[in-house]
Amino acid sequence: MGNWTFTPGSSGLGAGLNATLQHEGRKIELSYTSSIFEDFLHAMSTIHSEFDRRSAPSATPSGMCPDERAGMASRV
Repeated sequence: MGNWTFTPGSSGLGAGLNATLQHEGRKIELSYTSSIFEDFLHAMSTIHSEFDRRSAPSATPSGMCPDERAGMASRV
């Protein structure tokens, strides 16, 4: 997430702590959206991994030059 740091909430015994976002000494508590944000980050990570997997050099269809593949990737 760039310069922001996400810290998941605590679901242990006792009072649970909410997830937080931290940046340059500022801390934002995600009291209502922590589980939604965790789901979002998981989905984005999955999309990023799949994009990396599909755009790996070995995934280039035969007969296409690398320039054509790069042009296709930019339209994703």
